[in-house]
Amino acid sequence: MYYIIGDIHGQIFKLLKLMTMIEEKISDNDTIIFLGDYIDRGKDSYSVIEYLSRLSEKYKIFFLKGNHEDMFIKYYYTGKGYDLYIRNGGMATIKSYEKAIGKMKLPEKHKKFFSSLNLFYKGDDFIAVHAGLRPYAGEPVRQKPEDLLWIREDFFLADYSWDKTIIFGHTPTSFLNNSKRIYFDKKRNIIGIDTGAMYEDGFLACLRWPDKKIFQVN
Repeated sequence: MYYIIGDIHGQIFKLLKLMTMIEEKISDNDTIIFLGDYIDRGKDSYSVIEYLSRLSEKYKIFFLKGNHEDMFIKYYYTGKGYDLYIRNGGMATIKSYEKAIGKMKLPEKHKKFFSSLNLFYKGDDFIAVHAGLRPYAGEPVRQKPEDLLWIREDFFLADYSWDKTIIFGHTPTSFLNNSKRIYFDKKRNIIGIDTGAMYEDGFLACLRWPDKKIFQVN
């Protein structure tokens, strides 16, 4: 089984509630996939990264990179893109690190976490990716990283049906189906699982694959 978890955005308490719900169900043969956007907007980004770093020692986990991690890494290591990062909720992450350790500095295990993020995960019958894929652009490894991290309408509104199910986050489902439920599009063979955890009344979702069981917490 795969347990695929959507965008967290600094919401440590929703993450803890979700993991409490699914941990007793996870076996040694199962894999957890996080779709990225662990940080920004919510107030507890430091705690989220700290927790996920520890969790990776306990389970078989693949952490994908989201556009928010991409913005943060560029800002942190080069100083570039600060305005863009702040406009996208980055100040919440900066403040969380300052509150936790007194300054905006990544501990070594956090550096290791951010440097180990993947752009996609390819299963036998599905592909997990943060934002989506560009139709007709080939296998994920051949696509532009910018698309895997940022694409929206060109992916989920395309007149295109994928051979493998594409499971993605990035775009809240409230924009896809006007609800806080996981978005299933059978025509395109795509599933959106960002159910708006960053919002106060939003949910953090996990999709179990292949039986498509849904776990959600608010």
